[in-house]
Amino acid sequence: MGEMITKPDANPILLAALNFLFFGCLGYFLMGQSKKAIMTAIICVVLMPCMGLGWIWMLVATYDAYLLGQKLASGESIGQMENGVGFLNNVFKG
Repeated sequence: MGEMITKPDANPILLAALNFLFFGCLGYFLMGQSKKAIMTAIICVVLMPCMGLGWIWMLVATYDAYLLGQKLASGESIGQMENGVGFLNNVFKG
């Protein structure tokens, strides 16, 4: 497994808002999940013209960032490709 990320000062609401406003990726960058952030941004941009699927993906990434932010704020560590939303484990394999 990769290196673990610990950020007890993480703000879940801020991370979620940044993910929502910046193609589902800025919150991930701030958490330290840079590979996941790049992959999410690419997926959002590619899916955006496809009947709004990019927006749905961005909402999922927003919720995922919120869940991971809560975990970090409670003092727990997360992995580089860890997900808060279960089905994302099929997309982001680390």
